[in-house]
Amino acid sequence: MALSLYYLTFASSKYSFLSISSTHLDILKFSLPALFTVLICFTFYFYWRLFKKITVKSSLQIQSYLQLDVKQKSKTNLFVKLLKSQLAHLNRRFPWLTKYLESLITEAPIQKQASADIDSINAGLELLIYNIEKRSWNLEFEALLNQFDATIYSCYFGYGYELKHKIELSETDLFVIKTYWHTLSRLIKHARKNEDIPMSFHTQRLISAVLRRIIYHPRRDLITPDGHFSENSSKINWAQDIYELARWQNYQTSEGIDLILECEWFSNMFYSPDNIDLKKCVEGIYKLHKLAIDIFDIIVSSKPNTAIKFVKNISRAVSHGQEQQYYAYYPTDEGNKWLLNYWQDFNNITFCAESINELVEKIDSLSNGEAFKQYKNSLTSKPLNKQSLESALSVIRLDEILEHIHLKLVKRMGWNISARLAYYERWNEFYDCLYWKQPKEANALHLGETLLVHSATELADLIFHEYQHIESHWPFYGRHAIKVYAFRAFLFQLYFFAEQDEKPSLMYNSGSFDDIPIQISIIESLLEQEEYISNVRLWDKATTEVCENLRNSIEALNVRKARLTKTQKINDANWQSTQDFLEHSWATTFELEKIMDVRYVNAVERNRCKALKYKVPRSELITDKDDHFYVSSMNRQIEQSFFDQLYNKCIDTAEQRAFELQEQDHALYFAPLKTLQKLGFKRSGLMYWKSSSYRNVLALCFDRTQVLVDCTKTKLSITKNLCSNTSSPLFISLEDKNEDKNEDKVQVNAEIYFELEWLEEGAILSYKQNH
Repeated sequence: MALSLYYLTFASSKYSFLSISSTHLDILKFSLPALFTVLICFTFYFYWRLFKKITVKSSLQIQSYLQLDVKQKSKTNLFVKLLKSQLAHLNRRFPWLTKYLESLITEAPIQKQASADIDSINAGLELLIYNIEKRSWNLEFEALLNQFDATIYSCYFGYGYELKHKIELSETDLFVIKTYWHTLSRLIKHARKNEDIPMSFHTQRLISAVLRRIIYHPRRDLITPDGHFSENSSKINWAQDIYELARWQNYQTSEGIDLILECEWFSNMFYSPDNIDLKKCVEGIYKLHKLAIDIFDIIVSSKPNTAIKFVKNISRAVSHGQEQQYYAYYPTDEGNKWLLNYWQDFNNITFCAESINELVEKIDSLSNGEAFKQYKNSLTSKPLNKQSLESALSVIRLDEILEHIHLKLVKRMGWNISARLAYYERWNEFYDCLYWKQPKEANALHLGETLLVHSATELADLIFHEYQHIESHWPFYGRHAIKVYAFRAFLFQLYFFAEQDEKPSLMYNSGSFDDIPIQISIIESLLEQEEYISNVRLWDKATTEVCENLRNSIEALNVRKARLTKTQKINDANWQSTQDFLEHSWATTFELEKIMDVRYVNAVERNRCKALKYKVPRSELITDKDDHFYVSSMNRQIEQSFFDQLYNKCIDTAEQRAFELQEQDHALYFAPLKTLQKLGFKRSGLMYWKSSSYRNVLALCFDRTQVLVDCTKTKLSITKNLCSNTSSPLFISLEDKNEDKNEDKVQVNAEIYFELEWLEEGAILSYKQNH
């Protein structure tokens, strides 16, 4: 074309030797643009056809590597089936030959094909990644990825939400799943680097779908490792991989689609299939929630403006959660009436992650017969037949139970991320998250559940149910406890609700007597953050009533506690437990029987020792608590009173003369403190003194007359309480238990009956040393 234009300059000149006629010149001028157009069209067609052939050829090559040709596989399978059908006829006459031929047809080719499949699939995925990175997110390559994704699902997970998982997974299966998992991870990073929005959306949602199927897989233990790190190359450490993807997305400075970081994938996790292993699924979901909290920590520390996206995504997911349902199956057969008691106990179980073992055991007990052994209540009771068992098990909706557990964990996640917002002081972001949930100018109430609570009442219930978890959930960061920041966030939410025209009211107007100490502790922890939260922002005047109502709530709780203390009856189980603790303490701390002949007899001995008169707070005996912190002091008083009485008995009967303690003595020794220290005795426990020099001497500190009891010449008889479960010598009673006067304190009494006998003269010696 350049030469043609150069030629025209000479051809149009009259004096040039290359000049032509005007007619030919016009023809040449009009033909050149046409020729240029044809050349451009031909060039475009050539390169378009070349690119198309390369793309189509690559896609076909990838398809063959990924073994997506279903027709070829079906022919091979059909051929194998025909061979097996022919072998079935040989099996009648030559079973050993049939077995050998079957192994040649099936096992050997399968083993060779397995290694070939791994190499082929790996090569196909590598080629697919290479083409996507070098060319583009082409429709052919997208279709190939979708086709391979569908193949993975059909082989190992099933389609849709009615999942039919492959139960037994070989090493080859695990390798294929892991290879596909890492392929998606690499494509996600490639799309993020190149700001390829369609590819970024597609690949991140594909990996979240795979994650959901891994968590709900009945053999999740085969796919994922037990710990955080695993040396098994065939297993997928999905928690670590997703966390690393989130951190990687956090470090990117360019704009992009960060669905992993914003937990957009969380919504997939709420749709549980029907055929699930409840225990393993809860373990996976618990790990999933911990992962989401760790990802939120990245957000709130580095990208706080993304926090509201995190809250929105998870809140939209938890809208599908449901409250605990009541389960029951009313049998028509008279012999299955025992099921009514079973369902009553089943519904008393709180569906949460902490009670999952109890729940699974209760469900399994129907099938293994343990439920029948426990609940059969008459001679007409009979085990469940197959039809009745299927009917009873069909009532239990595992997916609904799992969703309820999921919902509780999400609410726990809500206060956990609130504490992190408080720790990093992201108050503006926290306010925006609360305001998005329920704007002040909204005409309708927000429907469905959310990650954060709706009202002060819901917040109070959440704190109460999660209080033990909050108390034990530390360290938070370094030496920081999460409790401080959690209650800081809780008070911030109460201020927010008051600002949104929710009138503050008294907290915890109901509950049992055992709940009151926890409720008071919660309110006191909230009030500790008053000064801090009041200065966070300019609050409305209505918020000043929040802390005033909290103080009034404590007063109301104290009034209710005093009223219940006087009106509630003493808990019989608690009182029995107190007696058992005292008897057990006596048996474990009473060491006199190690050196003296102590016999517990049925006869009532002459010496009566009023060992205990102890005032116990009434509130300790009307609750279901089993700590009994006051029992140790009561037991010490019992032993002290008994030895005082025994000492007085020895003084009355002792022979008064000077003596010296010998190393070979086998004795009980009463002596002043200075004397014991001079002889090298050291305190052992609360009452006794022992010395390495006097190995068989048990000493007690009495700042009066010294008494030496020769244990080889004495015998101690103590009356045994036959009404006691442990045959203890303690006769314990509660003063005026039958005529309860509803006083703030009640008196516990304990008595011991004993007799000290001496077998020879000089068994007991006393000596008052002059100082």
